Amino acid sequence: MDLASETPAIIEFGYFRLLPRRRELFADGRPIHLGGRTFDVLMALIEGQGVIVSKEALIGRVWPNLIVAESSLHVQISALRNAFGADRDLIRTISGRGYQFTGEIRTVAARPDTQAVARTAVPVPAAPRTPTNVAEPVSELIGRDAELDEILDLSTSHRLVTLVGAGGIGKTRLGLEVARHLLPRFPDGVFVAELGPLSSAELVPATVASALGLPHVAHTLSEAGVAGAVGTKKLLLVIDNCEHVIEAAAGMAEALLRASPGVSLVATSREPLRVSGEYAYRVPPLDVPAEDTQDMEDVFSHSAVRLFVSRARAAEPRYVAERCGPGRVPTSRAPTQG
Repeated sequence: MDLASETPAIIEFGYFRLLPRRRELFADGRPIHLGGRTFDVLMALIEGQGVIVSKEALIGRVWPNLIVAESSLHVQISALRNAFGADRDLIRTISGRGYQFTGEIRTVAARPDTQAVARTAVPVPAAPRTPTNVAEPVSELIGRDAELDEILDLSTSHRLVTLVGAGGIGKTRLGLEVARHLLPRFPDGVFVAELGPLSSAELVPATVASALGLPHVAHTLSEAGVAGAVGTKKLLLVIDNCEHVIEAAAGMAEALLRASPGVSLVATSREPLRVSGEYAYRVPPLDVPAEDTQDMEDVFSHSAVRLFVSRARAAEPRYVAERCGPGRVPTSRAPTQG
């Protein structure tokens, strides 16, 4: 069936079910909320039936007769991948070309009674929300698709993955995005313990206990006490900014791994925790164009430039990017009035 010319009543892929006419998406019967433009992007990719859909075609479909920045499309793609969770690879990025839907599509042809049945179907109760203190992102994660995929894979075979790298390289942002994607995998919750503000290593157990929502009683304010209170729960804890309390953070991680078999950990630090079973993942810098790059399209395809553009637009929505000389990365300027 040609999806673009005749919209089927129901589209299925994996355990997802899509009702195009009602603009609804379900996962195992649970409704998944998608914004209007995010839904339009999904439909355009599905209608491509495995063919690469260019960024220009997607922008033209979703924002007809409007001039929008490519970053707006990136936001919608990121929202789709977040909605798909562990199946985020249903949307594949083809560098320099566009995006491709990789799911195996099954369609149900429209019948006179299809929508009537859909309208009278018994509502499926929404699945209970996974407990978490991880905040929603305020901006798109740029240029980290490959790293995110790799860390998600590592988390299936290692109970402790430490994101290691220099300050400011983006360890925390990457770790929190990993946590959001792993929400469906941990029924007892996904939490983040922020160690950055701590002035003393002695505060690490109490900070972790607070992040996990454990009662603040005397026996929980130790590494062993926190681990014992967690018990058999299946949860993920992100221990963020460990470097200045590295020994205490390592001790806390080791206690949890030993006493709580259902616990997995993601840590961020400038150096590994050096705990048994740890996988130290070196976070690479964002890619930058070569100094002699002349092709502006190639320049803007690099993640470091895209991040710069995104941050510049957030600070000054009217700015435009321009070349600042042969072989140099573009800079930005705000257009003058008048």
